[in-house]
Amino acid sequence: MRTILKYFRKYRIQCFLSPLFKLSEVLFELTVPLVIRDMIDMGILGNDPDRIRRSFVILLIFAAVGFASAFFAQYFASYAASGIASDIRSDLFKRMLHLNVNNFEKIGSSNIVTGLTSDINQIQNGINLTLRLVLRSPMVVVGAVIMSFVIDPKLSLIILFAVLILAVFVALNMSRAIPSYKETRTGLDDLSGISENGLTGTRVIRGFNRTEDDYRGFEEKSLVLRARQLKSAGISSYLNPVTYLMINLAICFLIYKGGIRVDSGTLSSGSVVALYNYMTQILVELIKLANLIVTVSRAAACAGRVESMLTVIDKASGESLRIEDPHAPHELEFRDVTFRFEGNSEDTLESVSFKVERGQTIGIIGMTGSGKSTIASLAAGLYRDYEGTILIDGKKMENIGRHDLSEAVGICLQRARIFSGTIKYNITLDREDLEESDIDQAIRAACLDDVLSSKKDGAFTVLSSTGAGLSGGQKQRLGIARTLAGRPGLLILDDSTSALDAATENRFIKNILEYPGDPTTVIISQKIRSVMNADKILLMEDGKVGAFASHEELLRTCDSYRRLYELQKEGA
Repeated sequence: MRTILKYFRKYRIQCFLSPLFKLSEVLFELTVPLVIRDMIDMGILGNDPDRIRRSFVILLIFAAVGFASAFFAQYFASYAASGIASDIRSDLFKRMLHLNVNNFEKIGSSNIVTGLTSDINQIQNGINLTLRLVLRSPMVVVGAVIMSFVIDPKLSLIILFAVLILAVFVALNMSRAIPSYKETRTGLDDLSGISENGLTGTRVIRGFNRTEDDYRGFEEKSLVLRARQLKSAGISSYLNPVTYLMINLAICFLIYKGGIRVDSGTLSSGSVVALYNYMTQILVELIKLANLIVTVSRAAACAGRVESMLTVIDKASGESLRIEDPHAPHELEFRDVTFRFEGNSEDTLESVSFKVERGQTIGIIGMTGSGKSTIASLAAGLYRDYEGTILIDGKKMENIGRHDLSEAVGICLQRARIFSGTIKYNITLDREDLEESDIDQAIRAACLDDVLSSKKDGAFTVLSSTGAGLSGGQKQRLGIARTLAGRPGLLILDDSTSALDAATENRFIKNILEYPGDPTTVIISQKIRSVMNADKILLMEDGKVGAFASHEELLRTCDSYRRLYELQKEGA
């Protein structure tokens, strides 16, 4: 909780003032029954109109001051709670944006969404209620018991006995309720995860006619969550009725015993009314206190989850080396790099070593699952949990600042992500440092100009997040243009031409080989014709380097490459 508590420093004044105003409200609230007792005993029963009027004015003043105290307490509590929640949400979102892919996948997008929304809302509610009630409720209960003893010690034992029994009951109830709330949160995460899979993979699910199976899986998770929620609600459902029952029984007993004392002349009517008021105050505050414990328990569980996401550690040395010119061609080198995905029992890459000189173009080819895309992700800095060394311009990648790395390395993945907005926005992503000439150059190199010319609004055509209206190849060209527009010195194309027709792909490869600035380029593909004009080709076989040479040399010296080439040539 230490990380979450740091966010309170900015709002420490509000966090101090809110309970302080609540304490002043408590003092006036505890004094009200004494004024009422005086009004009844000395004013009404004593037939003293002046005393009644004076007591009435005092009650009005107490009510006004109590209202003002409550207002400022609520304001400062809400201000602090909403501010802390907003700061946590902003930092968590920023943290997730900068997290390497390995840790991002380990946490899970459904958990991140839950953390940014539901969990932080629970934290906000917990802070709000805590600032308002953490001092008020205990002070009212303790103060009411003390004031009751001041009025009449014997009848006050009834109140004290009721409070002790209720305290034990609330503690037992909470000991069962808190674990139940944690189970409910886990069930909610499971349901969010299966919902996300169903919504993002709806085309695949429908294409393979798995709609009913997916629905059954959702129903099972939903029923599990429902059972946990019912269990949690069942435990909590006893709290208010039992509290009301016990307090009302105590009130009945108090009035009964008080009536006998009034008849005997050993207790005044005003004192009985005052004791009744204190009993009512205790009832209200005990219920508030129980609800506070429930809310704080939920908030604490959520805070633990959020803190675990805020404090997740990326593999880095802590240094932040600069890249002098991110747009100049860069040198890339892998030295004995081994990598394994989280949860896998076998290495995806094993002792991979190769070097790409500045301005050189290399191709990476291999069968599905040979580790091609993993090399691309590692070269772009998306994963950091690897063994070995990755160098850019002779500097260890983990020591290079994240901003410089993202400026220097541009990666285009096979599946282009489309954002809601215009085509131009999807290319620029509102990057202020992009020149119009760079954007136009990227559009032409990606062969996207013919797509824009076919659209009525050209680059200002509005797209949905699904990219409706664009073919798979057009989406890929849009993604390529987005990467090229940033003028990276190291360009990585991870099978990003797989949906292009042969003519367009050949035109694009020619454009890349002649691209201004001569960036170091890594082209990953399953098709040899896409990389055969590269300076060198890296052949990957089961996560290992099979060969690394030019196309002509590989045809002469590498049997597996030659077989693959002949097989693809026959297929073509």
